[in-house]
Amino acid sequence: MEEKIALYMKNLGISREEAIQLINDDAEDVSVDLTPEQAKVVSDVTRTTGDKTERKARQRKPDDDKRFLIRILETAIGYNPQVSNFELLNPEREIQFEFRGALYKLTLSKPRTK
Repeated sequence: MEEKIALYMKNLGISREEAIQLINDDAEDVSVDLTPEQAKVVSDVTRTTGDKTERKARQRKPDDDKRFLIRILETAIGYNPQVSNFELLNPEREIQFEFRGALYKLTLSKPRTK
């Protein structure tokens, strides 16, 4: 106990009496009655799934430039008579098609700027 008192005094810059009081307060059960609204806020803040905090899904803004480029690729590839089974998998990212019996998949990526 003396080591803990000395550690609190040194790290927190408090007197011996304050360190003892801090240790006693930590040892006591200090339960607080919360209103239902306060309990909900605490619950929302501390809600976890497994050992990770739950996150809300971020809403992405549509990328009009990528959609435009995918439409250009669709026009260039999709209407070619040698191409079959053209499929738009993701309007901003992926197309899939067959050409001469082989399946192809194109993925458009836009690296982040540094």
